[in-house]
Amino acid sequence: MRPDFRASLSSAGGARCPQRAGGARARQPKRVGDNALHRGRFGASFGAAAFSLIEVLAAVAIFAIGMVAVLALFAPVTTSVARITDAETAARVADGVRARLRALPFDAALAQVEDAATVKKNDADGAYNPNDGTKHPAVIFGKANGEVGFYDPTVTPKGWYSADFTGTAAKAALVADADKFFEIDLIRNDTLSPKAADPTAALVAYTMRVRWPAFLPGANGTAVQTGTGSTGAVTFDQSKKQVLFFPGVITR
Repeated sequence: MRPDFRASLSSAGGARCPQRAGGARARQPKRVGDNALHRGRFGASFGAAAFSLIEVLAAVAIFAIGMVAVLALFAPVTTSVARITDAETAARVADGVRARLRALPFDAALAQVEDAATVKKNDADGAYNPNDGTKHPAVIFGKANGEVGFYDPTVTPKGWYSADFTGTAAKAALVADADKFFEIDLIRNDTLSPKAADPTAALVAYTMRVRWPAFLPGANGTAVQTGTGSTGAVTFDQSKKQVLFFPGVITR
């Protein structure tokens, strides 16, 4: 007899698709062991990413060393900025001196011009004191804000005043030593303006030398000249000053 193919197909189909045999076997349950292993892997990863105390301390030390090196760079930058600022103020002081000279009579302005030989002699003198008005009245002093003071021997006390040189009622206050930041010398240009030609010269050419700081803050609000107290024959060390030069003329 021929076999019953329907029975064979039915039995074969049940064997090939066990999910159809029962609803309980349609989905496989999750295995708890796999989840635990999964969590364990993440836990192992987190543990490997942590830092030890030695590593943290080493990182902090490296960071501190780097910060010290960076901060050390600010000192020369700050010094450079201060020097540039002082140089700009020195230029304003030079303009202020020229303006004051233009307001003076020719002879009074010419009295502020020093011979090159005299300036050279003073520079070589370790005891040279530019603030001694009785010996060096031609020296001009400027404030840190750009204002200038000329020596005025016509009033009491004699000294450097920040306004009218002729001693009129418009005169401003006496310039205190603590305010004398810039030291200015007008050095005659002997080549362009020989001294023998002064009586008939239409103009006198000079080189303006601006040096600073003339005075530095001292104790209890006082002021001391740069280099004061130096050992040996040098009483005032002029080499510690910054210097700039500006051209100028006095016209009759």
